[in-house]
Amino acid sequence: MSPTAHKHSFCANPWTDDAGIRHAILKVQAVDYEFNISLTENEVNQIQLNDPGKWDSRESMRIGKCAESAVYWCLEGEDLDILIGHDDESWSVAFRLPLSALLEIRRALRELAPWLSGLSLPRGYLGHDPADYTHIYDKA
Repeated sequence: MSPTAHKHSFCANPWTDDAGIRHAILKVQAVDYEFNISLTENEVNQIQLNDPGKWDSRESMRIGKCAESAVYWCLEGEDLDILIGHDDESWSVAFRLPLSALLEIRRALRELAPWLSGLSLPRGYLGHDPADYTHIYDKA
């Protein structure tokens, strides 16, 4: 049995922690699941400037947090793997996305770059347009 291909959507929303540090909350959404990764400005820059390495070569990138756990980004063939847990050897949850998702993630995060660097958000900013998610529910 082969895995079911999921349609994914990505958006980044602003969040400020209790210490006043600005974060981008990257939302990865599919019909069957959703998870959020908290990223600082430095971590967003790392994702923008570096491609994840191969897991089996021990080149995973540790970037961000999800549910207070570390997030590891790595490549497996033509896929992007996001591993959430203690380390990239004994993770708790793993998600496999098409490699093209990395470009969409970078685009979503780029929109928050001015805010992360200290500027204010545009008036009425919601972080995403609900219409961006309609394709998830389209019948194929």
